[in-house]
Amino acid sequence: MKNVEYVILSDIATLSVGFPFRNTCIPGESGVLACFLRDVDLDGSLNVGGLKRVEDVKPNDSHLAVAGDIVFRSRGVSFVSAVVPPLDEDLLVVAPMIRIRVDSTRIVPEYLAWYINGANGAAYFKEFAKGTAMPLISKGVLEKMPVKLPSLQAQRNIIELVDLGRRECEILTQIVKQKNLILETEISKYLESL
Repeated sequence: MKNVEYVILSDIATLSVGFPFRNTCIPGESGVLACFLRDVDLDGSLNVGGLKRVEDVKPNDSHLAVAGDIVFRSRGVSFVSAVVPPLDEDLLVVAPMIRIRVDSTRIVPEYLAWYINGANGAAYFKEFAKGTAMPLISKGVLEKMPVKLPSLQAQRNIIELVDLGRRECEILTQIVKQKNLILETEISKYLESL
């Protein structure tokens, strides 16, 4: 592919480890909106509806994510990232999550999240994860991850294709559900006619 650059992640983004709770976090109604490991789904989406608030924290800017930042699950059986959507407030990223803030003049956040979540990321993490029971990818290891960097337009094109593929899967799933419902209805009618 022409015009493809190979970089390491720290060349195109700044990474920071999430807020370290020294004690148990205190949930609350008026606290800061927080993102924990459980809030990033395996499909690479942020479960915004499940986000909780925590009280009595004084995070610095490096612990806060805004729309377009990426949150990365650095511990567990799967390493997954998600792009933070527009929210009404900043989001507290809680350790061991890692916040990735991209250089938007060089990379599209959705492309980077897709790249991290794909085969390239999986191969890299398999090689460099530490631990067996609860594997971990450190910030330093993540910063050194190689990234294939096509032009911004090519990145947008890739994300458009990914989104179309995802939408197609959703439509096919709905079609299968509808067909099964019709089949169940017809079988029930047939049984009643016997």
